Amino acid sequence: MRALLAGAAGAVLLGGCYNRATELSELSHHHATVAGRVAALECHNDGRWWYEFELEGKRRRGPVHEPDGCRQRKLGDNITVYYNPAAPDVHRAVAPATAYRQEHGFHVPVWLWFGLGALALPLSAWMALKRGSKP
Repeated sequence: MRALLAGAAGAVLLGGCYNRATELSELSHHHATVAGRVAALECHNDGRWWYEFELEGKRRRGPVHEPDGCRQRKLGDNITVYYNPAAPDVHRAVAPATAYRQEHGFHVPVWLWFGLGALALPLSAWMALKRGSKP
């Protein structure tokens, strides 16, 4: 069991990564604003809502994770969207500095959780066989 836990801890350390959020760092230094609106509310889904705005003749959309403020939003509410003029696909409906603080840092990739789950069954079977073969 200790080996399994040590292996899991090692996998987390090796498989985790640091998100530098370079795009958001650039957005916080060079941004413009445009009017947008709340397009969809999924407050039951961990406080997620979606916004949309139009820029250069193209409709763009993005998600916001805001568990505390989601229920205060209404469809069609006007919001301010921050975007990078040099890279308009980089946009957020929260202040760029706030978005950077929320998204940069250490995180464990989703694929790692599936990998650990896939390893758990063979490891537990191997441990049961090993335990069963002792005299």
